[in-house]
Amino acid sequence: MKRKILLVDDEEIFLRPLSRTIVAAGFLVDTAFTAVEAREKLKNGEFDLVISDVRMPGMDGIAFTRALREEYADLPVILMTAYGSIRTAVDAMKAGAQDYLQKPFEPDEILLHIHRILEIQDLRAADRFRTARNQETFDLRKTLVFESPAMRRLQREMAGVLPLDTTILLTGETGTGKQLIARAIHYNGPRRDGPLIEVNCAAIPETLFETELFGHARGAFTGAVADRKGMFQLAHGGTLFLDEIGEMPLSLQPKLLTAIQEKKFLRVGGSRQIDVDVRIIAATNKALEEEVAAGRFRKDLFFRLSVFPIRVPPLRERSEDIPILADFFLRRFARKCGKEIGPLSPEDLSAFRAYDWPGNVRELENFLERAVIRAAGDRAEIAATPIGSTLAPAEEGGVYPFHPDLPFRDAKERVVSAFEKRYIEDALRRAEGKLTEAARLAGMDNKNFSEKMKRHGITLDAFKT
Repeated sequence: MKRKILLVDDEEIFLRPLSRTIVAAGFLVDTAFTAVEAREKLKNGEFDLVISDVRMPGMDGIAFTRALREEYADLPVILMTAYGSIRTAVDAMKAGAQDYLQKPFEPDEILLHIHRILEIQDLRAADRFRTARNQETFDLRKTLVFESPAMRRLQREMAGVLPLDTTILLTGETGTGKQLIARAIHYNGPRRDGPLIEVNCAAIPETLFETELFGHARGAFTGAVADRKGMFQLAHGGTLFLDEIGEMPLSLQPKLLTAIQEKKFLRVGGSRQIDVDVRIIAATNKALEEEVAAGRFRKDLFFRLSVFPIRVPPLRERSEDIPILADFFLRRFARKCGKEIGPLSPEDLSAFRAYDWPGNVRELENFLERAVIRAAGDRAEIAATPIGSTLAPAEEGGVYPFHPDLPFRDAKERVVSAFEKRYIEDALRRAEGKLTEAARLAGMDNKNFSEKMKRHGITLDAFKT
């Protein structure tokens, strides 16, 4: 579809040849000799761009542009003048013009400006579409699938902080959905039209961390041939999501703290402070209080990040949600695979409830995807896909989960989680349900021992004799 441009100039001797040049380049063109005539044409037609002279009888180009900003906020304007000056150029930009040209100019020059302005408009339109799509995708009512009291509490907490710019710390085990919640907060909050930049702190080598986060100046090191923006600057006007914040190198934590507090930072090798306007959402599956006590995480940074902490409960604490989550994933993967899959049986759901899902929602999602892929008929192959995936022998009897299909970090965390749970349960069994004695046997203090019990859903009553 051809783009349509409105030319406005009171000099017909200039207007006609300019119109022919633009039409020859493949555009549709309409013309007007005054701002009043141009505004009438804008009321009765759709235009992609306005090119106007500055000096015209009646309303001049500056006032015309200012009026267009109020009536047609997204319509770009290029101003032209034969009486160019710095003052005129400044006034044109203040009025809202996207570009400014001094007469006379070559045909190629005006066409270059037209193409550039329309490309920018296309990018902005695409960005608005992506934002609207993301807002729809991460609508709170569609993002979080739940019925449990634990998730209702979480939803209430989120609703209270959504309209604010408050720094948020999401805590919870691997696979509970912290990243999904961070996206929902961004796309339902006041910065929804700004960028969401996600940084996985565990995936960045320590030697590259500062450059990735803050960028570098040209010549900062061998190979730095140009200035480079870091994640912090790319998130300007939006949200910076720092996932796995507990993995951030201790040496860089002071710089992050300063950037959050002062909203400014230095690039690597730079000499000029860069101001940023960024909301911070951080997430961790670690107990940061323990990391602080062990000297691996700065106390002041912890307090700065945890202005509004939100704990995302593990799946075992929200068993009421397992059936609706299972149904949600089953239908999603059936559509993806082009299969007609019937609902899960009561026996399947009972097996799901009996399992403690150490990998949480992500594990349930992965399990059902495998089950649907393997389904030969209209039923998901639950029996052929044992819950808990492959099992490997533990060193002293029993079994620990082994997940060769997962990334190393996630697979390792599941093994560690299973070991922790079995170890805590064994200590409580030997101590006959006495917390202090079990903590002593484990060589831990009561608080840390209690935290691990809570993390694994273990209660004292089950071990008291």
